[in-house]
Amino acid sequence: MKKVVFAALCACALCACATVGTETGSSLFSSTQQPLAVGPAKSVKMGKSCSSNILGLWIGGDMSIEAAKRDGGITYVATVDKDIKNYAVYSKVCIIVTGQ
Repeated sequence: MKKVVFAALCACALCACATVGTETGSSLFSSTQQPLAVGPAKSVKMGKSCSSNILGLWIGGDMSIEAAKRDGGITYVATVDKDIKNYAVYSKVCIIVTGQ
């Protein structure tokens, strides 16, 4: 029984349940930053909102542009970027907003 449980845990760890697909593809370990949008405002302030995934068992967070604007006290958006960190069993996606 212990061997079956151990094999199941190994299979889960190796299947990369927490991987995030990007334009560059999915992988076990990655770190990318992608530009999403550019607006007319100047980049004076920065706000960030994130969402995390642990083994595909827990996914949480608010990675909306509105949450990032609130975080940075931004009214007028200059740029929106997406930052993706993926470490096989844990991934984090953040939206980064700059503006005034």
